[in-house]
Formats: sequence, C-alpha cells, structure tokens
Amino acid sequence: MTSSLFRIDRERLRQPGRLLAGLLSCALLVACAAKPPVIAEAPKEPPVKRGWLDQGTLPTVLRLPNYPATAAQTRTTSATIYLGNLDARINHLEKTYAAQPRPEVANALALSLGHRARIVGKRADMERAGQVLQEQLTSSPDDPQLLLTHARWLSQLHRFNQALASLERIPADNPGLEAPVAELRAEIDLALGRYQSLDDTFWHPEQPGRADLYELAARANAAIMQGKLDLASRLYFDAQSHYRDVGPFPLAWLHVQQGIALLRFGHYAEAAKFFEAARERIPQFYLATEHLAECLTELGEYDHARALYLEVIEQTANPEFMAALAGLESAAGDLAAAQRWQGRADKGYESLLRDHPAAYTQHAAEYFLETGRIERALTLASANLALRQDLGSRLLYAEAVNQHGDAGAACEQLRLAGETGLNPPELQSLRSQISCP
Repeated sequence: MTSSLFRIDRERLRQPGRLLAGLLSCALLVACAAKPPVIAEAPKEPPVKRGWLDQGTLPTVLRLPNYPATAAQTRTTSATIYLGNLDARINHLEKTYAAQPRPEVANALALSLGHRARIVGKRADMERAGQVLQEQLTSSPDDPQLLLTHARWLSQLHRFNQALASLERIPADNPGLEAPVAELRAEIDLALGRYQSLDDTFWHPEQPGRADLYELAARANAAIMQGKLDLASRLYFDAQSHYRDVGPFPLAWLHVQQGIALLRFGHYAEAAKFFEAARERIPQFYLATEHLAECLTELGEYDHARALYLEVIEQTANPEFMAALAGLESAAGDLAAAQRWQGRADKGYESLLRDHPAAYTQHAAEYFLETGRIERALTLASANLALRQDLGSRLLYAEAVNQHGDAGAACEQLRLAGETGLNPPELQSLRSQISCP
C-alpha cells in the first residue's frame, strides 16, 4: 500500500477580484488517500488506521459544540436556491455572450462556470470556461481582466509557464489588479515549490493577521505544511467565526479544508464530521462527498461509502473516484466489482492524460503506483517532478523510485524535501518507510 500524498483541496475558492493564495496545489483533483491495493484479498476485519497523532492529542478546538457549525447554528442560503441562482446566471450569460461576445461578459461567464465546476466537479464547465476565454482573447488580447482570469484557468491546469506569461502581459499599474496578480504569482510559486519566495505569513501563520475567512484559511493551510494540526484547526475555527455572509459555499469549503487536514493526519472519524457538515450545506459539493466516502471506507463502513462513491461518480465521471470505489470493493471482498471499476478508472485516466496531461500527471502517477504498475507510475512521477518541484511531487517521486528499487534516489528527494523547512505528515510518513543514511 502506498503512503498517502497531499490531501488538499484541488479547487481554490475564488470570488471576482479575489484569489485565495496559500493553498497547496493539487489543482483540479483531490489529493488521493491511501487505499487498499486493488484486486487484493482483504482481511475479514480490516484494521482502522489511526494516523500520526495519538487520539488523545486531537486539536482541542474540536471539542467546541459549534465546530463545525451546523446549518441551524449558522444559517446560510439553501443549496437549492444557491445553485439554482448560479445555473440561471450561467444560462443568462451564455445567451448574452452569444448575442454580444464582449470581454466583460466572457469574463463573468468564465468565472461563473469555474465556480460551478468547483462545487459540482463537472469537467465540461472548466473546458467551456477555457474556450470562452481563449475566444475573447483572440479579439481582445490585451484586456487585463481576461488575461488574469485566463492565467487562473491555466494555473488550475498546471500550465504554469503559460499562466505566468499571461500575467506578464497585464500592465503593472493596472488599477485594482495589482493585488490579485501578486496573489496568483504567490500561488504559482507555492505550486512549483518556490517556498522561499512566499511571504512571512506563510512561514509564521501563528502571527496575528487580518480577521478574514480566506486569510485565516490560507494561514491554516500553511500550518498544516509545517505539521501543526492544532494551530491549523484553531485558525480554521477562527475563520468560521468570522464568516458573516449568507452564501453556503465558503463555509462548506472551509469545513472541507478542516476535514482534509484531519484526514491527512489519519483522524478519519473526526474528519468525517466536517465533510458531513459541508454536505449539510451543499449536498452536491463533490469534494465533501468523495472525502466522506474515503473516511467511511477507512472506518470499514463500506455500504455507506459505496453509495457516496456511486453518487459522486455519477455526478462527476471522475476516474479518481472510480479507482477509490475499486479499492473499496477489493477491501470488501468483491474482486469482480473491483476489476470492473479499475477498468473504468484506467480508461478515464488515459483520457485525462490525453486531454490535459499537465493537470493529471501527478494523480495518474499516484493511481498507477497504488495499483502496482510501478514502471508507468515512475514515468509519470518523473514527468510531474520535471514540471513542478513542490513537496507533493518530490514525495510522490520518492515513493515511486523507492518501489522501483532505487532507495538512494528516494533518499535524495527526502533530503531535498527536508531542506524546505516544512514538515507535513506525508513527509513524516515516508521517512518512516524509507531507510536513509
């Protein structure tokens, strides 16, 4: 079984004019969990993993009765109304764009499509957003807002050099865009592993900062990279406390972030509570659904997890979730079902690698590694490391090359990872598995 890699939100929370920097980058795909080997006999009573921290050292903030806040404790707009309004806005913008393809309409349409993609996980929305942006940039190549939105879209697809080139075309003195341009540059630095370029907030997330949900969440994510789950949880809770709006997505997204943090440290039962809270606000939020299914699988609640995986697969057609369901069926002892879902996952990953290779190379490498196809995994992990040298990419390559039989190359990547000064749980885990001088 492979060690778990970075479990981070691959979809960044954006609003018009705001980019949430400071999130680790597994953009477009949820970081994979450690799953049972596909097509392997499962023990009759699969053990429950406990993670790195002793259960007695769970973050103290988790004891608070309003964390995560329920829909009754902190009221927000219903998901039906929220998503209905979003759908109506997209439909209206599509009609307006067809009649009057102006830059401002194209930008609004692309942002709305991207937001819906981050909630329901449909790749068609992301592809349509890119199509609209590219069409408009052909006729309006110097529109600053279009260039910024296009750079964000390129970054989500891990096309970082193109994203930076798009940012270079935005005038430095453009009013209102200086901050979002700087934030996107910082996010790209983070995705590429250029940690020393990040500001003091990243390295010292415990310092007082702006009391804003997005800023606090970014600092919490930085704390997780340093292995500080208790600090991160306090920051996530503070972020919840400072939310004053009625939209359900920011709170649902925030609870998924806390859930992912707990999941990365192996606290499955506690993480599940936050994914359930996110689904209470937006049942269609695919990240909450698939992560909840992951927790339930780890806890041995196969029937409930299976139903959730089937739900999210129907909604997104994402091969990552097909692969996860194959792992569940293998652990549950239904090897025929595991084979079927692995076959579907294989086809899905091949399609993604063909259409968007940069965006999906890392996750395909994780998938092939978990299913024992080491040569293919190592090829993809090498290509991903050439693209970006962030911690997740280094650890994935270290794991792949170690399984290929080159412990020396794996140890070199662990050394480079350690030199960053960061200490996420995945680095601790891999160090325990690979003996280095």
